[in-house]
Amino acid sequence: MKRVYVAMLLALGCAGKLFTITVTESAETVIEQGTLLEDLIGQVGFGDFLNMDLTASEELANQGVAPGDIQEVFLADFVLTATEPPDADLSFIESIEVYVAAEGLPEVLIASADDFPEGVPEVAFTLEDVDLTEYVVSQSMDIRTDVTGRRPSDDTTVTADFVVDVGVTAQGVCNNL
Repeated sequence: MKRVYVAMLLALGCAGKLFTITVTESAETVIEQGTLLEDLIGQVGFGDFLNMDLTASEELANQGVAPGDIQEVFLADFVLTATEPPDADLSFIESIEVYVAAEGLPEVLIASADDFPEGVPEVAFTLEDVDLTEYVVSQSMDIRTDVTGRRPSDDTTVTADFVVDVGVTAQGVCNNL
């Protein structure tokens, strides 16, 4: 009788409720120093972002979540940090816009920043309220940056860290029990 009761509670708990799983990702790039002939920045290349498959992330896989279990996906945090040289900052940048795209879906702005003060190595971006579910469950999700500014006086290593909150059905989590 006790087993039947526990099984019923599990079944009821697995039906319809939405759980949030936080996924954290990071990518790094080196922005080469400017020359007299070539000084403008047009694109900051974060290679790890180009063909991202968020559904294959360890955080989701550990919970037994399949693409069909994903109900909503929102960008929760996006931060750019200059890590090298030790005194690096991001003041060579005027603005950055971050876009998401996927085959058959429109490109959409998801984050932006236009204040990169001198001496400040880390900048948090303004986030757009965009549900990324269709992009995340597509064959591949592309992230593109549109940057204005000048190249730095020294090669500068920049890290982009972002956090995504993924709302999944309890069924996906329960399937893993």
